[in-house]
Amino acid sequence: MQLGKLAHRFGGTSSIALFFILILSAPAVAEEWIYTVRPGDNLWNLTERHLKSMEYVQPLQQLNQVRNPYVIPPGTTLRIPVAWAKQQDIFAQAVSVYGTATLQRKGQERMPIEQGMQLLMGDEIHSGNDAFVTVEFADGSQMRVQENTQLRLENMRMFGDYGLIDTLVDVRQGRTENSVPKKSEKATRFKIKTPSAISSVRGTDFRVGVIETQSGTSSEVLTGSVEVNGERKQVKVPAGYGTVTIEGKPPVSPVKLLPPPDLSAAAHYYQNLPLVIKFTPLAGAHAYRAQIAADRDFKNLRSEFTAANLPFRDGDIPDGDYWLRVRGIDGLSIEGKDAVIAFALNAYPEAPFILAPLPGGMAEPEKQQFKWAAQTDVSHYAVMVSKDADFSSSLYFNPEVKENSVTLSESLTPGHYFWRIFAVSAREGAGPFSDTMAFRVPYPAPAVGEAKLDDNKMTFAWRAAAEGQSFQFQFARDKEFTQIIHDESTTASQLTIAKPDSGTYYLRIKTIESDGFQGPWGSPQAIEVPFGISYWFMLLMLLPLLVLI
Repeated sequence: MQLGKLAHRFGGTSSIALFFILILSAPAVAEEWIYTVRPGDNLWNLTERHLKSMEYVQPLQQLNQVRNPYVIPPGTTLRIPVAWAKQQDIFAQAVSVYGTATLQRKGQERMPIEQGMQLLMGDEIHSGNDAFVTVEFADGSQMRVQENTQLRLENMRMFGDYGLIDTLVDVRQGRTENSVPKKSEKATRFKIKTPSAISSVRGTDFRVGVIETQSGTSSEVLTGSVEVNGERKQVKVPAGYGTVTIEGKPPVSPVKLLPPPDLSAAAHYYQNLPLVIKFTPLAGAHAYRAQIAADRDFKNLRSEFTAANLPFRDGDIPDGDYWLRVRGIDGLSIEGKDAVIAFALNAYPEAPFILAPLPGGMAEPEKQQFKWAAQTDVSHYAVMVSKDADFSSSLYFNPEVKENSVTLSESLTPGHYFWRIFAVSAREGAGPFSDTMAFRVPYPAPAVGEAKLDDNKMTFAWRAAAEGQSFQFQFARDKEFTQIIHDESTTASQLTIAKPDSGTYYLRIKTIESDGFQGPWGSPQAIEVPFGISYWFMLLMLLPLLVLI
């Protein structure tokens, strides 16, 4: 009897159908698709394109209180329960892959993710250290999966005739950075679920991270707004703010994101790894996150690292041009706004290991030779020598040294110099210069002239000393100079010593500069001291002759 009254009220059989549609769909009304009417739309063609049955025309009209189902002003918003809409599973695509990332698909063995691979609903993505995957969904939304992240593509469905793209991603570990287009031909409903929260967006750029140490979720909004749900409480987070949701607790009230760090002191060119990234500490930051990408939009990440202390010392990337962005992390583990700069890296092939002359060392006085350890996969080396530390005036430059040493054909004059070297390979081109190495060319040891021998003394002479110079003279019984008879320093150009017994002796001499720098010893010189005949010995030899006379 009551059902008949309802049927009469709604107008016969069609009204009964309307009644049952409304009743059976009631639990799903909360899950709605908000459709914006376009020119030419009416309830009939909308129902035909997007809904499961034409019987939904009247329920749709009733739900939205549309007076004329044939004429609806463009821009009008209609509530459409998703349970009424046509549904079909769709796929996403891995548009960028870097590092080791794998895909787990139901009923199949785990496989590496490759660029261009189609991703299906239910697929699980696992990214390793310094591994990044950019996923693009059917509505143009992009999700950048960061390193050490595990997630599942929980839901990827299309409602209607490309009317609504519904995406739900379950992030179990790690972080994602997400971009949902503000304007698209397709309506978008994009959600990120973690163990402690659900973030829902429409047209925004936001980040979601699982905080393992706190069993929570951080949500940071860069543009647009995000609705974060946890423990039956919803918080709307506007652009420039973030929130944290601890498991079992509602989201905290939005807090303002930390400002971008000041990277004005950071280098724009690096020649060594790991990178040493220096910048001014940011007030309120308990830690920092740095990301390196091959593009300014950071869609192609190459490395990522966090640190509580500065400077950063990390990064293992090949030579090239990159973009660096850094953000502070506050005490709630909410990550702030990014500071971005471009930089270049030229670290390969690495500069050779230097053998001689070492930094601060001494070269040969004449025909100086430069040596370094040979490198594999290197075609040649380039060597520079200069009088100036900045190499503004090069005295020697050879860019085609094939061996691991080079000897100057023209000797450098005594003094202070600098040298550096870089390696060249066919695969990586020219590598970075080595550190600038100071070295010294000493004055050669003076040559000692022929000794003058008297009855009881010997005199040695050599060139005069330059201003401030002195000499060290050694006279020994052996050429190894372990049995030194005479050792003396002098500023004079000659030296007299007592005449030793007859035999072979050795002498050597070296130059000492005014600053105390000691040059190399000269080559040992052998000296023969003849057997001496005394005056009385000669008289004794003459006595027999005198007796005969």
